[in-house]
Amino acid sequence: MKRLAIIIFSIAILTGCAVKEEINIFAKDKPYVEALRYTKKGDIVLSLENKAMIIATYLNPLQKRNDKEYFFVRVYIDNDFEDPKKSGLFNPYYTITLNGHKPLTIKEVESDSKLAKTMPFVQKWYRLYIVTFPKSKGKKLQLIFKNRNYPPAVVTFERYEVD
Repeated sequence: MKRLAIIIFSIAILTGCAVKEEINIFAKDKPYVEALRYTKKGDIVLSLENKAMIIATYLNPLQKRNDKEYFFVRVYIDNDFEDPKKSGLFNPYYTITLNGHKPLTIKEVESDSKLAKTMPFVQKWYRLYIVTFPKSKGKKLQLIFKNRNYPPAVVTFERYEVD
């Protein structure tokens, strides 16, 4: 019993003398953490098989923009075309809309770009895009990624307003 008390006392003394540092691995990467708050994922699944996936980050709150709706989009499509003009968001079998509106612009982004490096969930097999939509009026933004043969992937965001 004495041994147990001495061991517990020794551990308490050594622990009490240790340097107390809060370890916060995300503190140094604030842009990543902020982007994570505005990132959502949707899947197109058929018979338990993932046909396509979309990960979208709503950029308006991050870049303090209010003129249009901006998204950083990562897309993976199973058996996608090799030709960049027909793959990812340019695949003729897939469409992307925001509250029923087609995109104004779709710009492909390189995975080593400055923006891509600050975004969560960027993998080498994803196709990366900046997608711009017309300004929406409602409070909700419903981004729909669909293929005519499968159920759609729907991700919903709260619309950002600059004060």
